[in-house]
Amino acid sequence: MDYFFDLTYNFLKYLERVTGLSYEEINVIIWFIGIPFSWSILIDKIYQKNYFKIGFTILILAIVSLFDFENFSKILFNTSVDFLNFFIVFGSTYKTTSVIICLCIPFLIYAFLIRKVYFSKAS
Repeated sequence: MDYFFDLTYNFLKYLERVTGLSYEEINVIIWFIGIPFSWSILIDKIYQKNYFKIGFTILILAIVSLFDFENFSKILFNTSVDFLNFFIVFGSTYKTTSVIICLCIPFLIYAFLIRKVYFSKAS
């Protein structure tokens, strides 16, 4: 688990250097905006509608216009760290919980949605 955490962390630090955004902002953009938005696209493909991606876009635009994104990202990132640290009481480490919740679970959701979109039999 440490390997995947370190690999992800180093990639995010690279993006921080390249983009000039903070580590917290990059985390929020990827895990709270990018990944859910891509899921909304896949869900819309399943239902052949545009409701999810339009609704998600409106939500993100509202948040970005109402809040200072840098400060918002710090608060959301720190709340996420607190959530991941909560699992220490169950014997997990921060790195292990991060990999499970931030990498494995999204991967499983992608696998499910992609299967539904591209590999389900047409009715």
